[in-house]
Amino acid sequence: MNHRFSNSRLLRRPIYKSAGLCAILLIVSFLPADATPVQSNADAYLKDNSDWWSSTRRPDSEDDSTIQKRELSTKHFEILGLRLSEDSFDGPSKKLGEAAVIKRGDGSSGRSQICYRSVDTAKKIYLIFEKGELNDAFYLFTGGPDWHGSDRCVASTLVTSDLATASGLRLGLSIAQVKALLGTPSFARKEKLIYSVTTQKKTSTADLEAIKKQNPGLTDDELHRNYDFYTLIAYVEARFQQDKLVYLAVSETESY
Repeated sequence: MNHRFSNSRLLRRPIYKSAGLCAILLIVSFLPADATPVQSNADAYLKDNSDWWSSTRRPDSEDDSTIQKRELSTKHFEILGLRLSEDSFDGPSKKLGEAAVIKRGDGSSGRSQICYRSVDTAKKIYLIFEKGELNDAFYLFTGGPDWHGSDRCVASTLVTSDLATASGLRLGLSIAQVKALLGTPSFARKEKLIYSVTTQKKTSTADLEAIKKQNPGLTDDELHRNYDFYTLIAYVEARFQQDKLVYLAVSETESY
């Protein structure tokens, strides 16, 4: 993607004038007894929070991590040549195959997800792409409890133990190896690292033109005063078992 967002993203996301960081910790919840069963071959809305791996579903008040003012390499946000973006479902669908879109929650915790898994059924590896109201994310993990909708994950030969981000983040890395790639974490405790970083970025000319088109009532002065710069917020969570990476969450949020 050459631009920070597409015109469709402008329609999807509200435009903010202040930034808040969605930096969040992993918690496990179980499938509610009244969860609605779904067909395995169709998109669906699930009224549950059984997707324990999703960072979007968790309130940021649960995270005590320090927000660092720096920028992570864009390579951390690319996997299988796919970059987090508004069209993040189109890319995976073309490369990994069509998958059912599962929608959960609403408001700031609302999220849409498509899931892929390894062909090997002995030790499944999952790659999940997610779009929230304010953020885009992907998850790479193995193990953990089952969740409602896991049967909708599409098997792909591209999802293997060797699957890695463009920067080299992959399952099986040690804590030291992850730190070598990402630097000093915002939060660290036994078997968990969290990176919460934020930086100011200049809005491209193309994006300014798109904002102007979407908001024709803006004067040139208002456009440049309010939208010349945006806040890029990045979140990475790494979880380990016996010093081996077993869960990776990567998320980006952009706001004014």
